[in-house]
Amino acid sequence: TESPSVTVTLDLLKLESSMTRQTRYAQCLMRRKTEGGSVCTTSYIPEQFAKLGRTLRLRDQHGNWVGGWVVESVGASLTDAADAPDHRKAIRNHRRATGDSQPRMKTR
Repeated sequence: TESPSVTVTLDLLKLESSMTRQTRYAQCLMRRKTEGGSVCTTSYIPEQFAKLGRTLRLRDQHGNWVGGWVVESVGASLTDAADAPDHRKAIRNHRRATGDSQPRMKTR
């Protein structure tokens, strides 16, 4: 039998602020079929949604809901929201380390 679809967002900051501190996250591999094959993504999602074979709807980078994401793999360990990787912080640190955050020099 198919699991019912549920609504989950990849935005951990919104989830963290709207849920209690006891929320734990599991790293999951999810796949969605497309016309040309399939796409996959890996993300930390709340434990209650991290069930093999479950179909989810996730927000894309434009804020639109995209259905059909099937959980294919669930990580063995659970993480508190405070310990889950913050992609915004990682990008910011990478830019600082590589100089990408520095103003560009003007050329004539």
